[in-house]
Amino acid sequence: MGYAISWLAVRGKDPGMVTSSLGLTPTGAKAEYGEAMFTARALPSGWFLLVINEAEHKYIKPEFLAALSNGCELVACSVEEHVMVCTSESWRSGTREWRIEHDAQQSIDHITTMGALPNDYAAIERSFSKKQEEAGGKKADTDYFFDVPLQTAKSIVGFKHDEDSGLENGSFEVLKGVVSKPWWKLW
Repeated sequence: MGYAISWLAVRGKDPGMVTSSLGLTPTGAKAEYGEAMFTARALPSGWFLLVINEAEHKYIKPEFLAALSNGCELVACSVEEHVMVCTSESWRSGTREWRIEHDAQQSIDHITTMGALPNDYAAIERSFSKKQEEAGGKKADTDYFFDVPLQTAKSIVGFKHDEDSGLENGSFEVLKGVVSKPWWKLW
């Protein structure tokens, strides 16, 4: 079993504006992230985090991230552990600043990057590259490169989906999305 989630973190914009612009409303219920389709909370680092229980969700597509990042900073991740594909990216004021992708289906050491990467990126990439080599390189059973995009995002936001971030259990608020009608329903 593995995670298949997306998350985005916003700093510099009111959390209520973030959720309402995505058509999400608070329910008052609390849960762990991943226990509901949408969960959110403020992080100790000052970022507002929205976790979506679906990898590559539409809310982390470029058109949504560009609009949502207007007037603020935004970091987004997609995590699909079943096929070992993940991404992280940063947006500010409607423009993508950087993006990192790992796709083990291409190669266990696959990494693509674009933009002006954060200062911590080079050290993070070197660290996981060294771990991969020590484990047997491309023949290793463990995919250390998978953590490069995610650790880079964590270095900025302070959250990684599979690490204890010191957040209280059940501290995420469950959000409800706007129900859209099925594609086949015309009325």
